[in-house]
Amino acid sequence: MSPPIEDSVVRTRQTRWLLGSLYVCELVINVPDDAVVSWEADGNIYCIRKSSADERDSIVLGDSESDRFHHAGTSAAVWKIGGTFVKVKAWRHGMQLESDTIRFVNSISSIPTPEVVISWVDADWNRSFLVLKALEGQTLDQAWELLSADRRMKIAGTIAQFCKTLALSTSEMLMTINGNGVLEPFLTALPPDSEPSWKPQTLGPYSSNQLRSYLSESPVFEGNTESFNFYHADLGPSNIIVTEDGSIVGIIDWESAAFYPTFWLGTKPLVSAGFSLHGAEKRAWAVLLASTLEREGLSSDMQKYQAWKKAIGK
Repeated sequence: MSPPIEDSVVRTRQTRWLLGSLYVCELVINVPDDAVVSWEADGNIYCIRKSSADERDSIVLGDSESDRFHHAGTSAAVWKIGGTFVKVKAWRHGMQLESDTIRFVNSISSIPTPEVVISWVDADWNRSFLVLKALEGQTLDQAWELLSADRRMKIAGTIAQFCKTLALSTSEMLMTINGNGVLEPFLTALPPDSEPSWKPQTLGPYSSNQLRSYLSESPVFEGNTESFNFYHADLGPSNIIVTEDGSIVGIIDWESAAFYPTFWLGTKPLVSAGFSLHGAEKRAWAVLLASTLEREGLSSDMQKYQAWKKAIGK
């Protein structure tokens, strides 16, 4: 991927950031006529507008590190600018945009989500950009050690109810809300060696019959046709924003949310390291969430997951 994902956002002046090959973010006194979007944060005004050729040339002199908040391998990075998070993800044709998923969630539930400022695909650079208003609070991971057992259970209960609410939305296909393949590495076969490491691998879209074929007729689905339920799929403690007393402010990172087999809702917390805490109680959140989901009728099924893994050669 060129330029590398960690160089997707470059600060070229104290008040200006290049966002890929298409846009510029600026701190301004007055919103210019060519601004695509603007917002206020900390008493300042920020806007995003199309970049000029001269501005794009200045990228070589800029700094991509100073405002970078997060960097994950070759396919994801996040910057914090003007009260927003700028999420940049590797993109390929047919991928779901997280902004569309967030709007869908807002249309079917009252689950708190971050506000979308703007989103676009930079096809020349093979990546998507998503600008979100920052939520006030801290991650559950950061707050965990100071929370009482009762408060932890209450948070798990609320998250389980969120899952039940989303699961009421069903599909006859394993797919995203726009009918694209889902982004779930745990359920996806390894790509061929010829595929670049940065390129996201999607699964589907598949009907139940197509999924059985993908799984080489494995007995993952026996009996009645499997239904697919809408699910966030990444409800780890770093994606749940809370206040100091543990009240839930919002749920972030909806990029993997899609319609999944029902068993996956209760199983994912038990197999993904993303549900781990950084403290001594490493697996406490994963176990608590899985047990709470089970009480709500969303049980884990490790036997199905192991059969799925075997069918895709993992």
